[in-house]
Order: sequence, then C-alpha cells, then structure tokens
Amino acid sequence: MPSFESYVFDFGNTFADLRAGYESTFSTVFGQFRMSYDPSKVFEYADTPLDQLFASYHTGCTCEFRDFVSMTLASYERNMMTSARLYADAPVCLARLRACRCRLGIVSRSYEEHIRRILSNFGLEDAFMSIVGQDRAVLQRPHPYSVDLCMREMGADRHSTLLVSSSPLDIETGRNAGIATVLLDRDGSIGTSCGPDFYISSLEQLTDI
Repeated sequence: MPSFESYVFDFGNTFADLRAGYESTFSTVFGQFRMSYDPSKVFEYADTPLDQLFASYHTGCTCEFRDFVSMTLASYERNMMTSARLYADAPVCLARLRACRCRLGIVSRSYEEHIRRILSNFGLEDAFMSIVGQDRAVLQRPHPYSVDLCMREMGADRHSTLLVSSSPLDIETGRNAGIATVLLDRDGSIGTSCGPDFYISSLEQLTDI
C-alpha cells in the first residue's frame, strides 16, 4: 500500500517520453526563424516560455513573434501526437495507485490540451483529477502556484501529497509548496544534490515509499 493519498506528477520525462517531439519541433522552428539550435538544450527550450525563448535566441525583427508562436504550437502538437510514448513503468505505477484510490494530478510545462490528447491516445484521459499545464501557470516554477492549484483541484492534503518528477526544478517547487518530493532518475545521471525526500530509478518503486 502506498504511504501517500495524493500524487502530483510531472508529465514529460517522468510519465511520458516527449524527447522526439521536442527535437522535431525546435529543430524545425529554430531553422525557420534563423535561430541557432543546440540539440543538447532541447529540454531547456521546452522549459522556457515562448516569449522568453524568442527574446533569447531570435535576432531578427520582433514582428515575427506571433508567427514563431503559431508555428511552434502547430509543430509541437503535430509531432507530439505522433511521437509521444508512455514509459513502460508508467502504466504499471498508475494502475497500482488507481487501485488504491489515490488522487492523481499532473503539473507540466506542456499545454493542458496536448497532455489530455496524449493521455486519450492511451485510454488514460480520466485517470487524473487535475491537469495544470503551462497555459494555466500564472507564476512559473519554482514558485509553487501550479502545484498549489493542482492540489486544490484534487482536494489534496499537503501532508499526504507526494510530488514525482525527474526535474530538479520540480523538486525545488515541491519543497516551496511544502510537500514531500521524489526524484525519478532512471539512468542515474541526475543524483540527489537537488535534495529530494525520496530517490527512485523506476515508477514501479513508487508504491513502496
């Protein structure tokens, strides 16, 4: 039996593998707008709001911003719908938590509509009580706004909620929200320096915490 009643998951790189979609999106859009693309920074691009991304990497006329946003969102949606995959340990973990009637939520840098469509592709559109995407993030992480909103929508108690993510930034956000955190580090490349309460290499270990 899991020790927590509510779980807040990051989506990309924790629950779903979105790397291929990000790479296709940003390589295409950066090339179209003559912006220098570095494949090693693909997750940094994904974590950055589009206005900041444009301001940081675009050197042409600022009048192109709307076209940049439109193309990025269209490319992202097209690529994510065809390339997104659930990690093998995600459905197993989800089934165990749902069987225990745990409250489940998602806080993500991705847009809510896209998350829901990806989940729908795998028959999981009703698995989560709350999904807070980038479009509802009034304040950016590590501010706890999105996590707090997700917990309110789930009716979650702060003392029995666990944030699950593969991102050190999310671990900091969970601490700021006053909830326990677990870092998912599948290949051991992140380590524990970000200070999570728990550390796992697979989502299947989550119900043992």
